[in-house]
Amino acid sequence: MIKILKIKNTPKIINQFKGFGYFNNSVLNQQYRYHSSCCGHNNSNNSQLKTNEENKIRVRYAPSPTGYLHLGGLRTALFNYLFAKKNNGTFLLRIEDTDRTRFVEGSAKNLANCLEWAGIPYDEGPERPGNCGPYVQSERLPIYKEHAQRLLDEGHAYHCFCTPERLAISRIGSKGQNGMSLYDRHCLKLSKEEIENRLKNNEPHTIRLKIPSEKTTNFTDIVKGKVSFNNQLIDDQVLMKSDGFPTYHLASVVDDHLMGITHVIRGEEWLNSTPKHIVLYEAFGWQPPKMAHVPLLLNTDKSKLSKRQGDVSVDSYMEKGFLPEALVNFVALLGWSPHETTQEVFTLNELIDQFSLDGLNTSGSVVNMEKLDWFNVVHIRKQLDDPSTHHLILPTIKEQIKEFYNQSSSESDEYLLKAIHCVKERVHIIENFVPLLKPFFVDQIDFNSEEAQKMKSKVWKGEQSKQNITTFIEQLKNLQDFTAPNIYKTLQQTCSNHIYKDQQLSEKELTAKVNQLMSNLRYLLLGSSVGGGIPVAIETFGKEKTINRLLNGLNKN
Repeated sequence: MIKILKIKNTPKIINQFKGFGYFNNSVLNQQYRYHSSCCGHNNSNNSQLKTNEENKIRVRYAPSPTGYLHLGGLRTALFNYLFAKKNNGTFLLRIEDTDRTRFVEGSAKNLANCLEWAGIPYDEGPERPGNCGPYVQSERLPIYKEHAQRLLDEGHAYHCFCTPERLAISRIGSKGQNGMSLYDRHCLKLSKEEIENRLKNNEPHTIRLKIPSEKTTNFTDIVKGKVSFNNQLIDDQVLMKSDGFPTYHLASVVDDHLMGITHVIRGEEWLNSTPKHIVLYEAFGWQPPKMAHVPLLLNTDKSKLSKRQGDVSVDSYMEKGFLPEALVNFVALLGWSPHETTQEVFTLNELIDQFSLDGLNTSGSVVNMEKLDWFNVVHIRKQLDDPSTHHLILPTIKEQIKEFYNQSSSESDEYLLKAIHCVKERVHIIENFVPLLKPFFVDQIDFNSEEAQKMKSKVWKGEQSKQNITTFIEQLKNLQDFTAPNIYKTLQQTCSNHIYKDQQLSEKELTAKVNQLMSNLRYLLLGSSVGGGIPVAIETFGKEKTINRLLNGLNKN
């Protein structure tokens, strides 16, 4: 059953699977001929791209379109992207959609959109074809069929006609002391004539890999080091399913070879599948790519991070207002660490410059969401403090202000930036700006709001507060250099020279009186106990707007 993924503002992907139940054969054959001429797969032993022969790095992110992009998937894509860019290589996106029972419409488009949002777009893939497309596996079925037939012809695979019921029974009977249950190779014993007759009768069947059980499969993993598997413990993996679609194992190996992939960087959950892939490479006579299996992402209780445990999808972080720069910085340090530096905050270009596969960790990484919050705060402030990056953040805030207040702001970007700097110390995600900026984008304060009433009960002293504010307004009128430091000096002078002129205030007492006056000003100007320093807020409003708002507040209180 095909599921539908509802993605906000993301167009649905078109179902292009016709034939074997899904394919349009004329279109498919045309695509197949295109692939043949570009990747030379007919000459299988020499079919890798010339770029591979020239030792150019080619890596791929190959997700299954079964839902949203989660943190683990983003990390895999990021590590591949960083490695490619560091080595002037190519980063491919390949959609592995051969498991039709888990296919979610719209997911592939969402995956690509998330990569774009994160700033790590692919170089070659479905919407940016190179010389070895198609890049969607369901559009490549004849290629897999041809390679499966080659394995059959050369004795590396065999037809299996076992029903699901027989398989279930046989696996129970074949369960060994190690708890593993392997296929009993019942169909390997079938005669050539019986196989041909069953095929003629269109009996449902699969194609299985014939594991050379007498051997040991060895390979060196960039992260794990030397790895060895006893082939007697490896199952005869299904390569082609009864619906005509390949399994991940055949499709991945064939595509990695034909697309010239030099390095496979993926999660360590695929480590146990690697010996099957090595056996396939050997059966085809191909050189396998270098392997790097990165450690798992873990919850704080050290259990495996799961899509079902909390918000782990990239979409959820996008919707909450996390910056892509912060999320990428956060994810990069989950399972990788730079050499010879204790630096934690990186731009994407700095990550590319620092990245190397030997910096990948061998143990799992705990996902600490408080650390993500910290990264987001740091990157928000970095972008706001750097004039060259204002354009990355201002449009988002302006759009949110427009949506929140249902109106476009007539204020300049300069005013918006000043207002933002008033409140930025209290912001963790972009969406925090909107309520904090409200006093700077409304004509009048709502003194009847619950927040304003609560503040008034704490700081407003009736006539005394009114007299103090009136005195400050008179001093403010005469201020020429209208900057936050001078405004603070005016607050001090108002208290020492006017309101409390008959008292000999100590420095500590003066500070307390100034704070009381600023609390009164905050109530009238902002109507909220939060919102940044009052001198900075007054500078942002400007003299005329500040005085008008204070007078209006006095009339209403």
